[in-house]
Amino acid sequence: MLLTTVAQIVHQLGFDPMTDVGFAVQTTLDAADAMLSSMLNTEFEQATVVDTFYVKEPKGQDGSSVESEFRLSRGLVSSLTSVLVASQPNVFNVPASVVDITANVILDADRGIIRDFQTRYRRQFVQVTYVSGFDTDPTSGTPPTSYLLSEVPDWLQNAARLMALIAVADNAALSEAQLKLDVKTMGFQLAALLARKLRYAPSAFLPL
Repeated sequence: MLLTTVAQIVHQLGFDPMTDVGFAVQTTLDAADAMLSSMLNTEFEQATVVDTFYVKEPKGQDGSSVESEFRLSRGLVSSLTSVLVASQPNVFNVPASVVDITANVILDADRGIIRDFQTRYRRQFVQVTYVSGFDTDPTSGTPPTSYLLSEVPDWLQNAARLMALIAVADNAALSEAQLKLDVKTMGFQLAALLARKLRYAPSAFLPL
């Protein structure tokens, strides 16, 4: 599934999409979907997800101040539906048994990490419901071959482009056109871009 357009990359290189370079870019972008998904530890297909956590007590406490961090099972959150607290995991469908703390939390949407500086948990369960990932583009074919790019953030599209450019840098057509890409610099750019989006949260609570 494509995270950015083949035409944009091929045009940047000065080639026609229906060339060996265009086909190479297409193949690389198809592979970039799985590679970036693995690096970022999340799926890209849109889904509604319900994660449940158990919190014995906040991991960060300093006097009256508390901090709890939750690492969702997926990143790239497009919508946070609710964050609910209950004393048992099987009562979230009973309104009188839950407390809605959605307004209390701070969401890092790209990384799928929630922080709560207000709730003093005591042996409680936390249920987070959210929408993650991207719709497919119905105009890209049957079955669809691309995500709806209006939903894919610019940084992720840029990461996919950098991957594609690095992969086709040694293509014979580029050599014939005396076009040399700075693979080393692009590699540094890709690493720096992804480093800011990695879902690393060592002190966070994880879903049950």
